[in-house]
Amino acid sequence: MSLPSTIIRKMKRSIDDVAKQNKRKRLVLTDTGPVAGAAENNMSLDGQVPQGSSIATGRDLHMYNVQGNQNQTISNDYSQTVNSHNNIYDNRYIQTGGSNTFVTLDAMENIKKWIKAPDPSANYNAAYEKMTESTGEWLLKDSRLIQWKQNGGLLWLQGKEMNVIYFSTNVITTLKTEGHTVFYFYFDTLDQTKVKATYKGLLSSIMLSTGIEFNKTVLQDLYQKYASGTSQMHTDAMKATLLQLLKQHSSAIYIVMDALDECQAQDQHLVSRFILDLLGVDSRIHILASCRHAASAIGVSSATYDISLNEQIVKSDIQRHIEQVFQERPLSVNVHKEVTKALVNGAHGQIRWVDCQIQQLQELATRKAILDAIKNLPENLEDTYLKALLRTKKGHQKDVQAILRWLLFGYWPLTLELLPEILRIDFEGRKLEAAERIEVNGVSKIIDSTLVVVQEEIDVWYDETEHILQLAHPSVKEYILSDQIKSSSAALFHVNDQLAHNFIAQSCMIYLVVYGEDVSIDKEQLPLVYYAAENWSEHVKNLQQLEDPIKSLSLHLLTDTNGSCSKWFASSGWLNVIAGSASPLYYASTISLSNIMQLLIEEGANINAQGGKYGTPLLAAVSMQNKDTVKLLLEKGADVNAQGGNYGTPLQAALFKGYDEIVKLLFENGADVNAQGGEYGTALQAALCMGYEDIARLLLEKGADVNAQHGAYGTPLQAALFRGYEDIARLLLEKGADVNAQCGQYGTPLQAALCKGYKDIAMLLVEKGADVNAQVGKYGNALYTACFHGCKDLVRLFLEKGADVNARGGNYGSALQVAFSYHRTDIVRLLLEKGADVTALSGGYGTPLQAASFIGNKNHVMLLLEMGEDVNAQGGEYGTALQAASFKGHENLVRLLLKKGADVNAQGGEYSTALQAGSFKGNENLVKLLLEKGADVNAQGGKYGNALQAASFKGNKNLVKLLLEKGAGVNAQGGEYGTALQAASAAVCVAQQYYVNIVQVLLHHGANVNSQGGKYGSPIQAAALCGNQ
Repeated sequence: MSLPSTIIRKMKRSIDDVAKQNKRKRLVLTDTGPVAGAAENNMSLDGQVPQGSSIATGRDLHMYNVQGNQNQTISNDYSQTVNSHNNIYDNRYIQTGGSNTFVTLDAMENIKKWIKAPDPSANYNAAYEKMTESTGEWLLKDSRLIQWKQNGGLLWLQGKEMNVIYFSTNVITTLKTEGHTVFYFYFDTLDQTKVKATYKGLLSSIMLSTGIEFNKTVLQDLYQKYASGTSQMHTDAMKATLLQLLKQHSSAIYIVMDALDECQAQDQHLVSRFILDLLGVDSRIHILASCRHAASAIGVSSATYDISLNEQIVKSDIQRHIEQVFQERPLSVNVHKEVTKALVNGAHGQIRWVDCQIQQLQELATRKAILDAIKNLPENLEDTYLKALLRTKKGHQKDVQAILRWLLFGYWPLTLELLPEILRIDFEGRKLEAAERIEVNGVSKIIDSTLVVVQEEIDVWYDETEHILQLAHPSVKEYILSDQIKSSSAALFHVNDQLAHNFIAQSCMIYLVVYGEDVSIDKEQLPLVYYAAENWSEHVKNLQQLEDPIKSLSLHLLTDTNGSCSKWFASSGWLNVIAGSASPLYYASTISLSNIMQLLIEEGANINAQGGKYGTPLLAAVSMQNKDTVKLLLEKGADVNAQGGNYGTPLQAALFKGYDEIVKLLFENGADVNAQGGEYGTALQAALCMGYEDIARLLLEKGADVNAQHGAYGTPLQAALFRGYEDIARLLLEKGADVNAQCGQYGTPLQAALCKGYKDIAMLLVEKGADVNAQVGKYGNALYTACFHGCKDLVRLFLEKGADVNARGGNYGSALQVAFSYHRTDIVRLLLEKGADVTALSGGYGTPLQAASFIGNKNHVMLLLEMGEDVNAQGGEYGTALQAASFKGHENLVRLLLKKGADVNAQGGEYSTALQAGSFKGNENLVKLLLEKGADVNAQGGKYGNALQAASFKGNKNLVKLLLEKGAGVNAQGGEYGTALQAASAAVCVAQQYYVNIVQVLLHHGANVNSQGGKYGSPIQAAALCGNQ
């Protein structure tokens, strides 16, 4: 279920603001428990409960009854909050109470969105605000609670209606104040998302809180394990994770579960089993469970400690509650003593009943009226609600029916913005009446405040207010759904799930039809369109029987030849599944609308029709991980091997998403494990490329072809090696994988293993017959790759297996040259011992000696010279080793090479001589050394013609002077710029004053300004073309 449009708009604006103000990722320190765990829906610290006695949230919360005569405010500022663990909170950072590690806001938000844990803090807030100062003092002093705190175990707190929530909340607050580690959850049947009434909601909330508190790495690892959050955890995995987290913590842990009776009936046995599992961890675990019923009622055989909140025990609490209410909101006349006595006697332990009566009594203006009223108080809550419903004016009866249906079975909070949209729908005419604004105090004119309250949420960041309608109490829901109301005079207000889902589904679909047919309507003018687009199908799914108008409206919205279909898809975020025309069955499969699918198939729809992004209805269902839908389609004859869309086959689609159960289901229905198609070619390739090791094993068991070639990794063996699955690689080899198959990014499996650093696998491949001389891939051959990665043992092994030590390949030309380039001296020695051709000309450096000289590795240079390398061998970019060393400025190597007989005037390569290369690089000491050793200052050749022109172009004034002093010909011609003066003149374009000085030096030494030749013809033309006066 998604968020209301108003919240969506706030989120979008918030994202825009953040993007404008700060493009950097924020780091946050995360905290455990309800505060951090509940920061869902991209609203940081929004409406959350404190860890200690302070509250710091993103909103001010106001609770009104619809008459507006009760007002409770939780006013929250944005100052720091210090909790009982001395953790500091503000609106930017959350500090962990456990591991004290930073995580990015994006990372934690993604994890929270994936886990989808409900936020119990709102329940805590609501209960905390209604507690009197002395609520439950007797409980805190009870010997059973004290023993429970000391010894652990299960404390069962049983009480009537919602009274028990105040006592469990008081225990939570006390434990937090005392500095204990506390996790809590409130089951809540009024929760619009329905998640708070489920076992999964309990598990996800406490698992998220404990993960943030004890070990966030566990959460991050889970997120990655489940395909970066694209696949959902099942409850067994959640429970296992939670129990493991609890076992890692050494001190006492308190877990409070409130209102277990509000957990949906089908989940209660799971909760009872979970409680037993928690108790099995050890005595450090303290569990408090509150419920209206005894422990045995939900399957817990017995509790360690049992406290029953009977009428007599809570009587004093009720009296104090009444006194506090009258102190804050006194009656119009002073009859408080008489009223208090009547209320205490009539309450029978129910605070909720008391609140309802006070609300009615506060509307009376005279002493007589109040005293008469307390003589005729309703006997119980049921009687109270009956009278409230009967106060509904006839003209609003349909409105009240609609409100109750939406509140009980809608999936989003019912806001005051949405209410008039719901009430304006004309079912008979399938149109929308004119919209009418409803104010907060107008709600009470429609439905009694005893039944419905309006909550006001103020977003202080954006200075916006949103009003949300809520049932006043869970007991209202129980009464509206009960058999008791059906036989009463308020029977027309009875609600059941089929009636409500039918009503809401029709409301949504009529709304979408109107929106789709009128092109002039902007969806911003129709606030309900977001809800309708997201949830109409969810309501239809819940219907046991499909009849018109549900049937006809559904088919209308699933037929893409009308505007309603594409517009609701676009509004719901599902537009990408269209991607071309498709059948209604395809769209129904995409959103898992099984009852409509059944109807369409029975009426003859082509179950294998092609269309849409995914290709077929079955591919759509698999891609959207709808297992039940997949099962239905297969049962109805869908082709399990039909191809289409990006994934090729249903099996590949399931593998791409990592849906183990759907994979097994497809196999059970005859999926071809070797079917070709889609991005990865085969199912096995898809599983390996996506990192699903267990599924890959299953595919091999099912007979997957281990040598099928496709995609970036070529073969399954290469894909397994790329992912690092050594065990799978061994299994593939056992299954007959070709160790010499040439394809894919790495060329061969051996190259893949070497590139990924899997030494043992590489050795295994060689033992299995891998060709060590195969020339493929980026590195050419296995020996070269091993040298590149510095694996001496593998180099020795490959040489022993017959690797050609002089084989050419790779960017460096040969194994010897790459070993030189990466300073791998031991490997160089080994290669030379095994006959590597030390004089071989290959690669960009010409000879190994030139490569070693360029890199500056003196040890390699000495080794090569000892092995007989010709110090004056020609070739490569720099001509000779001396020129390469001179270009890189390796003065010590230049001395060594000269000492070993290097010809100081040898010509070749880009700069012709070592002197020109050194002059171009501007190394004065090196130039002096070369000149001292007899370098010809006027030697001609190379890119710049001579040393003087190179120095002039590079702008080294001192070098220019030095060369002129050593007899360099100032007007010598040659090279790119003809003369030194033209080179300096051309260079003035880049940095004027810097080169003007050199021009002056050259002119001072007699440079001819009219000399012809070179790139620009003459120095004057060079200067003119560069715009220099």
